[in-house]
Amino acid sequence: MTRKTNTSINLTYELDAAPSRVWRALTEPEYVSQWLKRPAGKNKVPEENALVPSFELRLISADPDTRVRYSIKDNDAVSVVTFQIRANAGGGTTFSIVHELAMSAANSNWQNPLRAAA
Repeated sequence: MTRKTNTSINLTYELDAAPSRVWRALTEPEYVSQWLKRPAGKNKVPEENALVPSFELRLISADPDTRVRYSIKDNDAVSVVTFQIRANAGGGTTFSIVHELAMSAANSNWQNPLRAAA
């Protein structure tokens, strides 16, 4: 399911992975660095070393095995992404993502970027 407003996008997925595996993917640096990369070139299959992070990521909070929040600085925008995890009836995970635009990076104090999101 996808919901979109002027300042946020809400996505919900049903995953076959156990909540503990999803939690690890969201919080352990070696896994986070793998799934938060995007291709350097547009519309071409990159080589493994061509994948580069194109934004700055900072942990805001983590509620073990249920929720993690990151702030993301991407060019001139700062946003907050909240990942929520819960076990579903099939033994997998209901995985929700809320991506909210917090502010323009040019107008923000990147040392404390989430005042506008609180």
